[in-house]
Amino acid sequence: MSTGLPSTATMFRRAVVLKCPHCGGRKTFIKHWLARHDRCRTCGIRWHREHGFELGPTALNVVMTFFTLGVGMVVAFVATAPDFKVVPLTLGVVGGAVLVPLILYPFTYTLWLAFDLATHKPDAHELAEAAASLGSRSEVAG
Repeated sequence: MSTGLPSTATMFRRAVVLKCPHCGGRKTFIKHWLARHDRCRTCGIRWHREHGFELGPTALNVVMTFFTLGVGMVVAFVATAPDFKVVPLTLGVVGGAVLVPLILYPFTYTLWLAFDLATHKPDAHELAEAAASLGSRSEVAG
């Protein structure tokens, strides 16, 4: 595991494609679409880096969902003006309000980790803990 942190742009590029922002590994902390491992399975960095860390991805998901719904509503209103079809517009917004957060869920976690790593660089203790977790896992598997 390298001790150097990649550039902020690199971390965000990795996060957008659901790779670990720290190491770029595909075996990140995303277990399923809605479930996570405690650590990246490639570099060992913990996704839950401090108390209350889940608030960041949750807030990011809410903001991205509201933005998507707002843009979608404006486009729908402009496209259907002046004869608004209330039922289809309402069903579209409700469907979007359910689907968009589910679609964005894993992306908000990797994006928030990229943001957190860029603003709060991991210290030597955190990197040593990550390396130790990989070592203990390989000993258990072996």
